[in-house]
Amino acid sequence: MKYKKRRFVPGEGMHVYQRSVYGQMIFYDLEDFLVYYMIFSVYARMYGVKVMEMCMMPNHTHTLLVSDEIEKISSFMRHYSSVFVREYNDDVGRRGPLFHKSFGSAPKKGAKSIRSTIVYIGNNPVEKGLSQTADGYRWNFLTYMKRKLAGHSIPLRALNSKLQRAFKYVSSVCSRSRYLNYEQLRKLMRDLPKSDIEIFTDHIIMTYFPFDVDALLSFYQSYEDMIHAMHSTSGNEYDIREEYTSDPDTVYRKMISVLKAKGIIGEGEQVRKITMLPTDEKYKIAHLLRCETDAHLNQIARLLHMPVLKL
Repeated sequence: MKYKKRRFVPGEGMHVYQRSVYGQMIFYDLEDFLVYYMIFSVYARMYGVKVMEMCMMPNHTHTLLVSDEIEKISSFMRHYSSVFVREYNDDVGRRGPLFHKSFGSAPKKGAKSIRSTIVYIGNNPVEKGLSQTADGYRWNFLTYMKRKLAGHSIPLRALNSKLQRAFKYVSSVCSRSRYLNYEQLRKLMRDLPKSDIEIFTDHIIMTYFPFDVDALLSFYQSYEDMIHAMHSTSGNEYDIREEYTSDPDTVYRKMISVLKAKGIIGEGEQVRKITMLPTDEKYKIAHLLRCETDAHLNQIARLLHMPVLKL
């Protein structure tokens, strides 16, 4: 089979869209977001790919990348994705692919085209109901860009001893161009109260920070100007065949809340473990979610990593 050659403009922005197989959920727990983010950041530096923007949605990701060679972007995407899938699968005994083999991409030439893509990526969570504002969503990293510009950091002396040790360990691992796997991450977060987990999460994001904020803001007068543009319009993307549904992604949060309330997901348990349950148990859960939520069958299937459901 002959594959269509990717369009590419050296040194210009490249919008990259990566989706899961069958639209299945990827990011369930905090650890899923963080492990992916750390691996992404490590390999972006390894391949010399400039990252201007990224947004992590429940079953897909958007990035705005810049490189002088398409081969660098392709190798970067292939390498970091395979590493994440290996960690993801090993963590719960899963097998098989997680992402589509081929990622979507579109070169963005000229300031107007790039600005529209920046707004489109930043507003993804708003369009899907996950946040009221672009900068109110953690996983498009806009608020962390603002912190970076302000030079915001938390002094170690202001932290308790356990957080201090965790901070130092993360910084040491990052300095060696390594990432924390699931086991290491959980060990560091074990027994931390929610407030400390929030602080620790912020530290990981700022320590591994891969974004070239100056390059991103070169298309605007300021950070505030960029955020205002996101609040004023949704942007557009005509060049990538993105699988789009009008249903809000908030339904996934509702389904997970129901499973926790019913005791199917225990306190402190990984949500993603539901994808590894026997098929008959998954069907029972699917029937429950059909009755307890307004989720469509395809959304339930995506949550549980099942084929198209007929209940």
